[in-house]
Amino acid sequence: MGAGSDRVDRAFEVLVVGGGNAGVSAAARLIRRGVDDVGLIEPQHVHTYRPLLSYVGGGQASMGDAERTQRSVIPRGCTWVQDSAVMIDAPGRTVWCASGRRYRYRDLVLGTGLVPDNDALAGIHTALDDPSVASNYVYRAEQTWQLVQDMPRGGHAVFTVPRPPVSCTATTIKPVFLAAAHWKRTGRLPGVDITLVVDRPDLVPSPAIHARLLDRLRALGVRVLFGTAVTELSPAGRSVTVTGGDGTVEQLTYDMLHLVPPFRGARWLESSGLTGTRPHGLIDIDSRTLRHRAHPEVWAAGDAAAVETDPSGGALRRQISILVDNLLAARSGGRLQDYDGYTVAPVTTDAHRLIPGEYDRSGAVASSLPSFLDPLRSRLSAWAFDRYVLPRVYWNLILEGRI
Repeated sequence: MGAGSDRVDRAFEVLVVGGGNAGVSAAARLIRRGVDDVGLIEPQHVHTYRPLLSYVGGGQASMGDAERTQRSVIPRGCTWVQDSAVMIDAPGRTVWCASGRRYRYRDLVLGTGLVPDNDALAGIHTALDDPSVASNYVYRAEQTWQLVQDMPRGGHAVFTVPRPPVSCTATTIKPVFLAAAHWKRTGRLPGVDITLVVDRPDLVPSPAIHARLLDRLRALGVRVLFGTAVTELSPAGRSVTVTGGDGTVEQLTYDMLHLVPPFRGARWLESSGLTGTRPHGLIDIDSRTLRHRAHPEVWAAGDAAAVETDPSGGALRRQISILVDNLLAARSGGRLQDYDGYTVAPVTTDAHRLIPGEYDRSGAVASSLPSFLDPLRSRLSAWAFDRYVLPRVYWNLILEGRI
């Protein structure tokens, strides 16, 4: 395909692919900035505020708290295309959808998110169908909480953190702390054997935050295996096989497995020529301007974009602000802004305590707290903000493009 693509069903000034946080907030910001012909492609009818799923899995929220209808979050003035993108003809500025419809654009914004990488770990979905396996990352958060409550005294729990990319690495660690808090409160900890399998050299790519979290895990008696990947799932035998960086193979049995599988970008992005040489199907953008390296009318942010920092909701707010500013500046030949890689890794270290965990692309702490406060201290106020304030900010301000 190329610039000579055949008929199109509709043309938009800006077309957004993906109706999650990135896509909806980008569409809303564009409309607020005066772009009056914005389309958004998203097949799902339910929109989920994903950070709350950790609290669903910890018994502190319900799925109803985390969900709204997709229609209710589509920005006023935006055309919702209820379809799935399956290919992008970037030279022809056309998006092809599963229905066979085609949509042309002047500028394209990609907020497509990640999908489980079945090639990297076989049997992900089969394992998730087993009653002893759950995942806050693959819409099994209610099952997580059920398994936490059902954990027997002296039982075995395994939690996993995959290699990058994954949406907000810190969120992969929350289930361990929330489960441990419940077991401690109900008298089962010490006693439950807890293993955290981490397929990377650190918990988060910030040395100071990593050290603080590791101290807390050690205090809880959690066995942490760094540089170790889950290489085989055996739900029938309630076990996983893990392989260390030195080739050491170990089989871990469990009564509960919280599985965060390896992720990757959607494969149709690769077949559309938008990933370049990036690993795991990430969109090949300039990590500072968020503009595609080969196709200047294509922009991307969020989990599936090669932003070269740890993805998070806090990072996304800054990314979308810069992306929209840069998209509009590029039209007039203006100077593009740089995204500095700021991100935030909020981690609950106890039932009602949380470390905000803000840092930049280099891993240096980049706290927004007053200078006299320790940015690495776990606080009740930080937990309350994350659990109760941020969801309201999300629904009422972020998705409306106000902040």
